[in-house]
Amino acid sequence: MEVSDEDDSKPAAATLPLDLLLSSCTQDAVSRLDDIHGEYREVESRIRNRILLFQSLLKREEGTSGHHFLGLLCRHILKVLKQQDELSGASPSSWVQTEALSTASLQAGGTFERALWLRLQSIISPVLAEAIASFDCCNNLDLLNADQADWLHQLWLGLYSDPEVVTLTYQDMMVVDMSHMRERVPVRPYGVQNSLFKCTLPFSWRLKALVDALVQPAFSTNKNSGEPITQCLRDALKTTRFGRLFQETMDANEEAVMRYLNDYIYMTHRVHNDKDGRDSKDKHRIIGTALLTAQRELQLADDARPVLDLASIHIAHATVQGRLHNMMRLLASAGSVAVASVANLLNDTEAEMLADVQALNVVLRGLVPNAKSFTNRESCRRWLENVRTVSSPIDAVLAGLEKNVSPLGSKASDLLEKTRPLWARLNATRLFLEHVTLVCEREPYLFLASYKLFNMLPPSTEFHKHSAMAELIAFLHGCISGVFVLQSGESCTQCHQDKPNNPVRLPCEHVVCGVCIDAVTKKITPACPETQCKARFRKDALLPKTAATGRVQNEVEFKKHCDKFFMDLVSSLCFSVSSGMALRSPEPELMELLLTRVSGKRAILEPSAFAEDEGSLKDDLPVVRSFLLQLLLRYSEQQVNDHVRQYLEMAQQYSQDPVYNHELCWLFVHCLEDALHSHRADMKDKHGEHRSIRMVIDSIEQAQRTLDEAKWQDRPSANVVVLEAVAGIRFALSYAAGHICQRLTQSVGQAEGSGQGKSRVQIEVENLIHHVQGLCNCSSNDTIKIFLIKQIVRRVGLDTFRQAVADTNADLAWVMPDHLLEDKEEAIPDRFIILGDQYRDIREATAGAVLSADTAKLKQATHCNQPKKRTVAVQLILSVYREVSMCRAEAEASQPQTSTSLAKLHEFVKSSDLLQKGSEDLAHLLIDNEQGSALPQMRVTQGQPGMVRSLSALVIHFVAMLLECTPRNRILEVLFRLTFTPEKMQRAYLPTMPEDFLQEARRAIGGAWYECPKGHPYFISECGQPMQDYTCPECGEKIGGGQHRLHSTNRQARSTDDTQAGHILGMASNRSDRAVPERDLNPVSVSLLRVLLHLSLVWSSAVDNQTSLTALSTMVQPNVPPTHISAFFWEHLEHDVRCFATAFGKGVDQTLLALHHLFDMMTQCKANQGGSLDHALSGRVQRGMWEKAFQGEFITPFLAVMDERIRTGLESLMGDTRLGNDKLMRAVFEVDTQSQVLEDREGYFTPKLWRYRVRPSIDDLFHKLAPQKEQYPILYAFLEKEHVLRAVQHLPDIVQLQRHLVDRFSRRIDRRTAQEDTIRSFLEKQSEADQEEYSMMITAYEDAFMLVREALYNHGRLKPDENCRYASIKRRSPLTFLLPTTEGYGRNPTALVEFLVTTQNEFLEQYAGIKKLNIQDFQRVSLCNASHAQLISYDAGRHLLPIVLSHCRYTLEAGQGLQVNYDLAGLEKHLEQRFIIGRPVTDLAEIRLIFSEDVHNTTQMTSLRRRIPQTPLAKSTRQQVSSEMGDLTDICTVISHLEVCIGFLTATGGERSILLAEYMESVLKMNPEHTLVSRKLRLSCQLQHILSAWRLMVVLRTQRLLQLDQDAFESVTDNFKDEMSRDVRTELITWLSQHYQQRDAFVAELLEFILVELSERQSEKTAAWANWDLSGALDSYGMVIDGVGDLPMEIECRHAVEAWKVAARLGGNDGTGHSIH
Repeated sequence: MEVSDEDDSKPAAATLPLDLLLSSCTQDAVSRLDDIHGEYREVESRIRNRILLFQSLLKREEGTSGHHFLGLLCRHILKVLKQQDELSGASPSSWVQTEALSTASLQAGGTFERALWLRLQSIISPVLAEAIASFDCCNNLDLLNADQADWLHQLWLGLYSDPEVVTLTYQDMMVVDMSHMRERVPVRPYGVQNSLFKCTLPFSWRLKALVDALVQPAFSTNKNSGEPITQCLRDALKTTRFGRLFQETMDANEEAVMRYLNDYIYMTHRVHNDKDGRDSKDKHRIIGTALLTAQRELQLADDARPVLDLASIHIAHATVQGRLHNMMRLLASAGSVAVASVANLLNDTEAEMLADVQALNVVLRGLVPNAKSFTNRESCRRWLENVRTVSSPIDAVLAGLEKNVSPLGSKASDLLEKTRPLWARLNATRLFLEHVTLVCEREPYLFLASYKLFNMLPPSTEFHKHSAMAELIAFLHGCISGVFVLQSGESCTQCHQDKPNNPVRLPCEHVVCGVCIDAVTKKITPACPETQCKARFRKDALLPKTAATGRVQNEVEFKKHCDKFFMDLVSSLCFSVSSGMALRSPEPELMELLLTRVSGKRAILEPSAFAEDEGSLKDDLPVVRSFLLQLLLRYSEQQVNDHVRQYLEMAQQYSQDPVYNHELCWLFVHCLEDALHSHRADMKDKHGEHRSIRMVIDSIEQAQRTLDEAKWQDRPSANVVVLEAVAGIRFALSYAAGHICQRLTQSVGQAEGSGQGKSRVQIEVENLIHHVQGLCNCSSNDTIKIFLIKQIVRRVGLDTFRQAVADTNADLAWVMPDHLLEDKEEAIPDRFIILGDQYRDIREATAGAVLSADTAKLKQATHCNQPKKRTVAVQLILSVYREVSMCRAEAEASQPQTSTSLAKLHEFVKSSDLLQKGSEDLAHLLIDNEQGSALPQMRVTQGQPGMVRSLSALVIHFVAMLLECTPRNRILEVLFRLTFTPEKMQRAYLPTMPEDFLQEARRAIGGAWYECPKGHPYFISECGQPMQDYTCPECGEKIGGGQHRLHSTNRQARSTDDTQAGHILGMASNRSDRAVPERDLNPVSVSLLRVLLHLSLVWSSAVDNQTSLTALSTMVQPNVPPTHISAFFWEHLEHDVRCFATAFGKGVDQTLLALHHLFDMMTQCKANQGGSLDHALSGRVQRGMWEKAFQGEFITPFLAVMDERIRTGLESLMGDTRLGNDKLMRAVFEVDTQSQVLEDREGYFTPKLWRYRVRPSIDDLFHKLAPQKEQYPILYAFLEKEHVLRAVQHLPDIVQLQRHLVDRFSRRIDRRTAQEDTIRSFLEKQSEADQEEYSMMITAYEDAFMLVREALYNHGRLKPDENCRYASIKRRSPLTFLLPTTEGYGRNPTALVEFLVTTQNEFLEQYAGIKKLNIQDFQRVSLCNASHAQLISYDAGRHLLPIVLSHCRYTLEAGQGLQVNYDLAGLEKHLEQRFIIGRPVTDLAEIRLIFSEDVHNTTQMTSLRRRIPQTPLAKSTRQQVSSEMGDLTDICTVISHLEVCIGFLTATGGERSILLAEYMESVLKMNPEHTLVSRKLRLSCQLQHILSAWRLMVVLRTQRLLQLDQDAFESVTDNFKDEMSRDVRTELITWLSQHYQQRDAFVAELLEFILVELSERQSEKTAAWANWDLSGALDSYGMVIDGVGDLPMEIECRHAVEAWKVAARLGGNDGTGHSIH
């Protein structure tokens, strides 16, 4: 079969009747097609119509569209067949003999002609099926039907002849192993999310893809040239064949662009939901109108005449797609009635886009309640569900409008201003229903109240204004008292009294006074006394004030529900950006109103009003008031201070209740302290750490001046300035305590440093501590010192603190008050006392035995029955450690033991039947203080740090427990083996170690997993088959495929598991202080289990056993020498105790007490044989089973009673007679009962003002939730991931930053420049406005990266650069830290975005599982379009913590300070509504920067050749261009701009015959006279010559460098610069002489190969090439020069540079016709 290349529009001349051949193949070809996502009847009908239409096209007469179609189809088939022959190596000339004349063919056909025909059909049918699938997507073939317009036929055929539009290749038709063509061919639907639609314009899906590829370059051109973006895209389209063809069609027929718009809507938005199709038409019209008005608005803004074309449609959609997506989410939630209403409202002739604002208005007005909306619980729930359904989409629409890139038009702005207040009123009503109406028993009355609330709020309601909040508070007063505030002019319906007393509003809205209502309700059937009304009502529908107490079972609980409503409304509608409301500063009058709510100021001036109104809202506990104070302090600290000052002065004047006043003082101090902590954090973010420390110092200095002026003894109820000073000192001391503790825990080498080497932060820290010391020393009262001690001890523990005070090098003696320093007897705390009275008796008996050398009383004390034997045995060992080993801590002269007493103890232990063999050996070691001979910390010595002794005691208790309890409870066997026989656990998968979750993730996600050519895994969702091309985020290689055909270089992913056995945590110094969840373990369980793990490993490494030490050394990855292994595990133990304390939410001392309690619980555990547990932990599954069993057996019961046991443990410790009256301990833990009232006589040193308090926090909440996680699974799942989810709020800013940087730098910056430039230098080059914007986005990136860095390295699929693991991102960091690439520092932003998107989507999947929802039903949004309202986006301080505070309750307990408990059910519901419901699944959008030197790598070159076939410049042209080129600078300039062009053309393609100069000028807005120095190059070089031009310039550059004696191959790795031997050189010269006609081409292409493939940046890829023969490497590169395969095998790639030099010098030229000397 031969086809002429003369005319694409004519059918091919053939030796066979092509129409008959193709017609005979039609049925077979169509049968191979799979119309996916179609109903059976639709598919059957489509198959029938497709065959009829296709065959009718083949039969049309010459000169018709069918005839042209036949010729084009034949050309595409012929092209594929040629590719097939090239790949198979078959010879066309011998085809008949090898194929048709085969025995099998003749037997099948019978005759030669029949055999030939059948063979042709078998070859043509699969290719024809592929061809039909490519052009009949979306019923595209129907547009060639005879009843369609002629211009449609011409456009169809014109596009079908464009190789850019039709990309049919043989490779895409092959199966994975490239052995044969695929049997089934999918016909892909191109509607959004693979939905079906019938296109109305030929090949509209291909036009969309091609234009989309031009949009991003157009934005980049616009950014650099300033020309309107729509015009930039138009110019780019003019350079393409399809663009010019469509423009010509559109000029002749305007219907073309409207048809394209119709199809474009289906391809970008899901508009058909209902089966009747009504929604489809209405939604389609809405989006169409929105795009028409948007493109008109954009073009008018650019002062251009509105023109509807491809460019304006795409640019309009790119600009408003976020708004459109939010609108469609809203309409999808609102229902078909709202959709129809919006469609009827829109006018496509508007000059601005109004669709989303009008949709918002329609939906909100549809939610306005009427009198029947709140008649009973069911109606209330229905209305509430309707609001909740659209709540998240409404927030998204409002947020999108607030942050819209371009300002809204005047009509849209006016309508939006009217719509916002309505949403505020609806939100307030929703919150009242949620918090009050549906949870209280005041039902009939509250149903009416809910409706009244909405109507009471004015249409202009904005809750940042005083009027709206005043109405709301008045409503709450009336609601609680059972009385509504009367409207102006209302009177009693019965007696017509103008101002009725105790009025009651009837359900019919008429008012009756308190006297008349009694008479009305005495009737059997009460009715309204109004003559014209007479409406009947139920008695229980009324709630007069006198009956309120009787109707409400618990008045206090009712008030609490009102408090929750009030706090939620204030935080979400008044002080927050949630609910789509823009953040606006509250009015001063509103601030005053809320402050009155805090202080009760009105009660002073109007006592009766206070008793009736304010008193009804006053909370005895500081929940509401502390919540409001913290919100108010963020906005106007000065106004808060002024108000409290006025209140206290009036309270003093009017002798107000001192208890309430003092409570307010206490509340004010703590809230102001919290505000100061927030201010310091903000200062650090904006100005750096050193400035924030300076703020703390200023706070100390100001407080000192204030207190000096007040003389320290003023009455606390009269001076707000002094209260501010107290708050400032508390804040400064709590902050300074952190730095003091850091000094105590770090080594001396770290603490000391030369003055010259100190940073500004270190200098300011020293200055801060100096000021704190001065503050403590100048006070005549020790209260301040004791407060500082509390802060220090709660962080590092009492032992460490005492050791530091005694250490002269620590210089901390100034902290201790004199009366505490006088107490010289500092007994070591005995935390074993938590075990109870039995331990106390055994300890005392042991002490007596040491003193008297008589063990009789000890024997009596340890006598017990069998059930208590284990417990007594452990307590005996602990008593020995406490009374014998610990005596070594004293001076030798003071030690009570004698050799006789020790011998008696040895004899007692040996003779006692109480201890098992291992326990007996341990007791002997303790008596001689020989425990842990390989670890000095285990033996008790004088001067030993207190923390070391505390940890040693922990080890001893743990080991004793294991020895006695493991035989009874086999779950402990794992820890037992690690402790005593570690050589058996060398290959164990140790508990809590991170593992590879990839296989679990794959199974959970579904779909299919593949690997790129370099083995990096990737995922294809839905059907799991590839439908388009991508690039690997790890290495940039091509992945995916097309039409269910995987790229030949890709493969199915391997199911390997990279989880490592052993200890893989690394050095303790590199670990984070915050534990992250692992498998089914929450952070508390992880940190606790790691404590136990390292307790085991510390003991096993402390025993001087070489076998054990060697086993432990090999267990650690990376290996640690046996001589250092014990110190290694000890450091981890210290770290784990601190981590557990952090996760635990307690101080170190409380944590140690808790651990001893845990060991006591484990000692008393029940028998458990461990079931089928694998105690060797031989695999990750076995590890998971053991962790789950251990958690259920020990950790969960322990956490349930932990708080109570710590409290009783502290009491026991304080009551231990051995400690005597330890004043320091009693002061630190506040065990002495303090007055709950501030005593004026004590001034500002009253203990209540200086109590230690635990600030409510997310960690504290999570800790208290853990024992109840099964009851609140959504709340637990959220808090478990909260440490990562809080970083999601930064995603929009990070994506915006990446898009800005890609627009500015992609293809324009090289690696060296990006590495040398810093973030600071980049910012300095920007305008002032841009600096601010970039700084904000960069800060968001820094914050997000630091928040999730540990989790990203442990669990992220794409790992960041290892060099950044423990480094911070600073302004002096290289610019590459910000550029999203797949290598080096650029992996960080790429990995971060991928991790955050994946984390949110995984949480939504988990949520869907809990709620039994289908995640596939969730809406989806592209990351590039995602707004904060569409993400789980929140600020922990501004959004999450206020919600937590609104659901907490406070209590004060001795020894515990301020304790917080939480309303978990309400909190879970609130979080779900605020942050989770309605959030769509986010689709990851790839944003990658391409360095300038990467535009000519192999992938780029191949892609360019595929898009624009390349031909070489004529030799005469090359010679003239070479003669016109100037110096090296000119050549480099041309190369740089050519590479930019190559990058754009690779992405967009172009018409090959267009002049390069024209393309640069019209599309890229470059001046060719500056970018293309050579005139000949400007006049002759077309796009099809660009690679030849680039190669020519590179050769010229190399020539110039060689002439200047410079290294022309600096970028090439040294592996390829070896010199050749004389013999090899001779063989090369001989080959070049034999192929002299190919010499110039060889020189040019070899140079390209060297510079592209063998450069330093490709060294990882090509390292193995050094010993390859050069001919094979060139062949794999694709060099097509004849004879290259005959190159001598001795010439290897390592000789590449030398080979080029030899070839270039031979004959005296370099391939350009110029000599090289």
